[in-house]
Amino acid sequence: MFGGAAKIAIWFFQQIGVVGVVFALTLAYYEGVPSLRDIPFAGKLPIIREFIVGRVELERGKAADAAREGYVSRSELAAAKAEAERYRLQAVQNAVFAAEAREQAATASSRLNQKLSEQEKANDEDTDTAVSRWRQYDLDRLLGKPAAQPPR
Repeated sequence: MFGGAAKIAIWFFQQIGVVGVVFALTLAYYEGVPSLRDIPFAGKLPIIREFIVGRVELERGKAADAAREGYVSRSELAAAKAEAERYRLQAVQNAVFAAEAREQAATASSRLNQKLSEQEKANDEDTDTAVSRWRQYDLDRLLGKPAAQPPR
């Protein structure tokens, strides 16, 4: 009535007793029985799945995954900090460049204003009527801009 495997299991149970069976099941639960993997669809049953790999190996895998996740999180954090520092340095450089550009623009504007005032002074001092020169009033009229007052 029983097959060969059942007879072996009964004989094994008689030889080691209840304590031995409990010990064997506990050992199989914690350490795993890789040969159960060969049974078709054995991995689909939740309890058998625990016996295939073993509780120790499952916990080791979970700990390794957690360690990897922590390592990845730390490395991503370090990369984000490095990128933030790079952007901060770039912002500082941009602020320095902007200050230099403002200074250059102010210097150029003051030089231009000085040259224009010198030119206006030279134009005002020039009273020679025999020489024709372009004045700002003339340029404004040619460009179609309204002139304030015609020169005297």
